[in-house]
Amino acid sequence: MNETLDRLLIRIIFTIFICLAMLLYKYAHVIFYPSAKKQILKKIYPSENYVDTLHIFSRLIGVAIIFSTLEFNEYIGISISLVHFIIWSVIGFSLYLLSIYICESIIFYNFEYVDEVLKKKNASYGIVSFANSICLALIIKNIFKEADNSLVILVIFWLFSMVLYGFSTRLFKYISRLPFNSMMIQKNLGLGLSYAGFLFGNTIIINSAFSHEHHDITSYLVQVVLKILLAILIHPLFRMGIQYIFKIDDQMHEDPHTGQEIVHLGIGVYMGSIFLTSSLLTSIIIGQIHFGTIYPFF
Repeated sequence: MNETLDRLLIRIIFTIFICLAMLLYKYAHVIFYPSAKKQILKKIYPSENYVDTLHIFSRLIGVAIIFSTLEFNEYIGISISLVHFIIWSVIGFSLYLLSIYICESIIFYNFEYVDEVLKKKNASYGIVSFANSICLALIIKNIFKEADNSLVILVIFWLFSMVLYGFSTRLFKYISRLPFNSMMIQKNLGLGLSYAGFLFGNTIIINSAFSHEHHDITSYLVQVVLKILLAILIHPLFRMGIQYIFKIDDQMHEDPHTGQEIVHLGIGVYMGSIFLTSSLLTSIIIGQIHFGTIYPFF
């Protein structure tokens, strides 16, 4: 009975600590995002600005995803485990905030948070920001698992994954007919959903490429690159296959007044969904096919 109460007390202590860590994240967020200082420190009213609500809570979900990788091991002692938990949680959400800052600078290089969220309430901006925050949290969670409590390996994996992810965000114009900048200015929801599916698809492929045994860091990173290259070859095949099998007509109609193509919400849903579906299927090919010894040894 006493052991059960002790375990319950330990769980309560860690619950309180995680809440305190969330408070620390709140003020760390101010350091990385001074433009959002007033929003994050003041009382939040979700009903006032749903785009800002989407923006803020996507990051809270991301922090929770990263915290879900951390463990408490009683056998090494409560105090040591608590210190370990504190150090790795701080490292985790520091890398997370830095990742968001870097990647949003790449994706939204022509747009500002204050203008798009607070003034214009641009839902497309909010959807892309939400997807980006969740995707980065999933990537950091995965590299935490692969690093296996090694800070040096974690930093190497983080830098490498940010290069891959940041580069992948610039490929949207090559795989989609939707002009990002002009449609973001128009607050087009179709663009937001399409780009969100694009980001989630990229994240699935990157995480699949990182998920394999590693004994030598150099050969491991080479294998990651080879898997990414394989995904680049396989992914279009799945996209074309899905389009052919289900006889999808993705033609867009032109506006008779302006002559520009009209992007309906359904087009954005289709483009985001087919990219995400193809990425999930591609992850099977690059990460879940294991080759053994074909011929027996004699």
